[in-house]
Amino acid sequence: MTLEQEYLRTSLRPGLLAAFSANERHEHNSIRLFEVGKVYLPRENDLPEEREMLAGVLGGSRFDRSWLSGEDMLDFFDTKGVLETVFSRLGVTASFEPVEDQTLVPGRTAEIIVNGQKVGVLGEVHPRTAGAFDIASQPVNLFEVDLEKLLSFAGAALRYQPIPRFPGIVRDLALVVDAGLAASKVQDIIQSFPLVSQVTLFDVYRGDQVPRGKKSLAFSIRYQSLQRTLTDEEVDHMQQEIVERLQQDLGATLRA
Repeated sequence: MTLEQEYLRTSLRPGLLAAFSANERHEHNSIRLFEVGKVYLPRENDLPEEREMLAGVLGGSRFDRSWLSGEDMLDFFDTKGVLETVFSRLGVTASFEPVEDQTLVPGRTAEIIVNGQKVGVLGEVHPRTAGAFDIASQPVNLFEVDLEKLLSFAGAALRYQPIPRFPGIVRDLALVVDAGLAASKVQDIIQSFPLVSQVTLFDVYRGDQVPRGKKSLAFSIRYQSLQRTLTDEEVDHMQQEIVERLQQDLGATLRA
């Protein structure tokens, strides 16, 4: 046991970041690591609280090196997608809310909420933190989840539906919203409409083309019915209803 390992750890993050740094010296493409292990949280006048945690770190190229692949790097949304896949397999519905974390980049950090309880955090590792571990890759993304809490919400009966026989219609929707508004709140409202089968956030923009204090969110929305083929008129009407609801509830406006 080294001097660094002689104390009970309070987080899996340092060990994973150190492992990422060690792997980075030998791997120049993509690094994706995870760990399941115990942490020990201090309690006043008592023994530490022992918790089982799941943590992961991702960085480098999104795709294997090839003349066909570009320079796309793994980012916050790739990390969020990994977690959403895990949650889906467990039958858990999670939301992601902005939060501050001193080791992660402001504005690219979210806490993970399940049934109103915080179960974890994910975000882009702050360059200062990455530098402390001699990590050169940028960005590096990290998540840490309280596995015991998460699994307490798992196991609910999964519901299945038949593969749709009728084609869907995909429409894009670009909105301007307050900079502090979580994209998940917009997505939840869109997803609540009956003919919406899938909603994907594919772009977030902050810059000169939107007013100060605002950001642009662009969603791809798939409309689909299990009973019939939808018409363009039906989809137009539904999209207009969605826009009106977002304007009313969140103050969103269409991006010109």
